[in-house]
Amino acid sequence: MNSFADRLQASIEKSDSVLVAGCDPVIDALPPFLLAEATRRHNTDQGVISHVLESLGEAFLAAIAGNVAAVKPNIAFFEQYGLAGLSAFGKLCREVRAQGIPVVTDAKRGDIGSTAAAYSAAYLGQATVGGKPYRAFETDALTISPFLGFDTLEPFLTDCVLHGKGLFVLVQTSNPGAKALQGLSAEGSTVSHHVARWLAQHAEKLQGACGWSGLGAVVGASYPQEAKDLRAVMQTNFFLVPGLGAQGAGAEDAVAGFATRGGKRGGALVNASRGLLAGSCSNLEELQQLIRTNAKKFNAELNQAIAS
Repeated sequence: MNSFADRLQASIEKSDSVLVAGCDPVIDALPPFLLAEATRRHNTDQGVISHVLESLGEAFLAAIAGNVAAVKPNIAFFEQYGLAGLSAFGKLCREVRAQGIPVVTDAKRGDIGSTAAAYSAAYLGQATVGGKPYRAFETDALTISPFLGFDTLEPFLTDCVLHGKGLFVLVQTSNPGAKALQGLSAEGSTVSHHVARWLAQHAEKLQGACGWSGLGAVVGASYPQEAKDLRAVMQTNFFLVPGLGAQGAGAEDAVAGFATRGGKRGGALVNASRGLLAGSCSNLEELQQLIRTNAKKFNAELNQAIAS
């Protein structure tokens, strides 16, 4: 079984991209033709929701192939539409992985004991039904929160070891209020640095042959100096970097926490979500082209920043 870190690094090299395409659907904010077409074809809310989300997924799949290193669907944006949304989420995950592109589920799960184990079973491991294994969602990695204590990370880490999956643990998030908690000082360092040290100490458990660890860290682009400081602590952990574009960070900020190895900068993914849909379109083909064009623009900006 190859590791998540190795699959991710192979995808980065194959696509020549460090971009992870976020998928955060809000139906009323999507191009209007999607809802108009769905309404013509269906007379139930569930039918409309399914049609819109699956049409978006179709465009997404066509646009991202060869242009991104990974895909990051945010489960909350699918959950808000109930069972139809979760069905669309599951389908998107299956179809993205069928193209050989890793899926990072953005769910920020975190709880104690058996609850953490159940969350992990849903996205990383497996449940059992009648003694037989059952996988609810096929994903490659999961974002999780450490703020209930490091013991709550263990069930997720165990499943990652068993099933070749990965984690991205919240360390320094990109939102303006992040430092109110993450920046608090405790025993001589910030909360973020305490989490970073734990991740560095356990990195080898998900270390790939590529040298990077699939025990990753979420480190926002909004705090580039903090990203550099955290990279000094977590030298082999993959970073997931939100905040590019819509949240105000530029490409130079986003790559601040990249590691340098053998003269090359790497060890990180940079997320773009809303920015992939920036622009106007009036049909599915134009939507595909819009996503593709925006992805290529982000790639060019990031690759230039990496090279500088």
